[in-house]
Amino acid sequence: MDCSELGYTTAFLAGLFFGLSDTLVRAASIKLKPSQNLLTSLLVGTPILWAASLLVWRGMPQVDALLSFILAGILNFVIGRYLFYLSISYAGATTASIVTSPTVVFASLFAWILLGEALTALQVLGVFLVMLAVYLVYNEPSGRPLHGGKSSIGIVAGVTSALVFSFTSLLVRFGAGYSGGNPIIGAAISYTTALLILSPFLAKNALSEVTSHGRVFHYMVMAAVIVALAQLLRYTAFSVCSVARASVLIMLSPIHTLVFSGLLSSELREKPGVRHVASVIVAILGVMLVSW
Repeated sequence: MDCSELGYTTAFLAGLFFGLSDTLVRAASIKLKPSQNLLTSLLVGTPILWAASLLVWRGMPQVDALLSFILAGILNFVIGRYLFYLSISYAGATTASIVTSPTVVFASLFAWILLGEALTALQVLGVFLVMLAVYLVYNEPSGRPLHGGKSSIGIVAGVTSALVFSFTSLLVRFGAGYSGGNPIIGAAISYTTALLILSPFLAKNALSEVTSHGRVFHYMVMAAVIVALAQLLRYTAFSVCSVARASVLIMLSPIHTLVFSGLLSSELREKPGVRHVASVIVAILGVMLVSW
């Protein structure tokens, strides 16, 4: 057994929450820039995660786990999340969710290259299917570019964020799994690290400007709360499951994003089509094969 009932449940719920959050971020992106969405998500999410940490507080993690959480914060919530929000803004929530599906592929390739783990024929087929899904949406993004961006940049940003997310999955697995660090405290540490790094940019993104957008700002606040809970669930899943087992359920998020985007299409300036439905199916099938 390399997972548990708790792991399967938290991984699935994390994917569901990620899908809803991605959709709300797209709604907020109608007015807010990716950098503003990023800062809002960290400002709102950090106190939520620390409040949750107080309920399970047993002291700070050991040094190796602490360093893993800090590095995960820098990579995941500064670089990866900014690139992902850029992808949502320029290509649409559904497309961004699809083009980050290679997260599991990259994690498997890292394990193959760095750890010498073999790739089976089914896993190779899964890699091909995931990349096919990305190709299918490359020339037909689900949403029109916002803020003068280009959909091609959004695609590249999304794939790059998948590379970052795959590496941070290994870091979280190491810190919360092998090193015994508490996943909830770990998520709070990662968020705090990212917020401290980005704090100098707060003056350039005046909160008064962000909050003046009314309903759009409220969308982003809701997204920030939901994605903080999603990360808490993700860290918990990686503390009790292997990366492959947890990732296959977390990466069901394109299905959730597709559904939520369809329901809220009028708010998103986004309309997923048949190609996007097909891409989601291909991507999920590929992820399942890679994680087999």
